[in-house]
Amino acid sequence: MAAYIIVGLVAYLLGSISFSVIISKKMAGFDVREKGSGNAGTTNMLRSVGKKAAALTLLGDALKGVVAILIAILVGTIAKDIDIELLKYVAGIFVVLGHTFPIFFEFRGGKGVATAIGVLLMLNWKIGLICLVFGILIIA
Repeated sequence: MAAYIIVGLVAYLLGSISFSVIISKKMAGFDVREKGSGNAGTTNMLRSVGKKAAALTLLGDALKGVVAILIAILVGTIAKDIDIELLKYVAGIFVVLGHTFPIFFEFRGGKGVATAIGVLLMLNWKIGLICLVFGILIIA
């Protein structure tokens, strides 16, 4: 049980790193949540800061999902009597929750689309790839 709690907590904290807020403050000098839709996501970054910042945000947010699943796989491999599939789903849920309600940024995050795509790519790459294509089309 401890492994599930630790993976969930680590995934939540990882998800709480808001690349859009960090990148917008570095590249544009303002918090992206203060402009456009007020959302800390890739689409608002595209509108408020630009293509490069949006691409970096998309990549960073998707990688959060990938890393969370990799951590779950690592813990599941090391620990005994652990259902690795369940551990991956716990990590996926909590990394998206962390992105949506980040503890480090006043619980005001993005919608979790890019992070969920990263999770999906790790859980089922075919479905993840389909969602990635549609996500990019919608953002564009």
